[in-house]
Amino acid sequence: GLPSRSMSRRQWPRTKKRAADVVWLAPTFSVPAVTAWRERHADLAAPVRAGVLVPTGPRMARGVADGMDLDLPDGLVDALADDDTAGVDAACEHALALRDAGVDGIHLVAVSRYREAAQRLRGAFGM
Repeated sequence: GLPSRSMSRRQWPRTKKRAADVVWLAPTFSVPAVTAWRERHADLAAPVRAGVLVPTGPRMARGVADGMDLDLPDGLVDALADDDTAGVDAACEHALALRDAGVDGIHLVAVSRYREAAQRLRGAFGM
């Protein structure tokens, strides 16, 4: 759920919805979760930026996933064990899928892989 599992079960106060300039969603690898959240909050006029995590290794991916109750793509942890750029690949694929689903924008949670991920996504998002 978004922005967090506990927050998704509560209604946002209408005054907060009207006053927000932008809404930042917690990272997820689920396009359906983001689009469903957006549909549930269709009256929100502010743009929504979906969080996109760029895991740097298997330990980091598992730790963040456990801490945020985040479902990782199948095979990502194993791929990260073999190739430390696999997180950039997964994040870029997810970011492009979000764009194609009509999400207003993204924010990268990239830690040490920000430049690499941003460079690969630059043209896709008009940056």
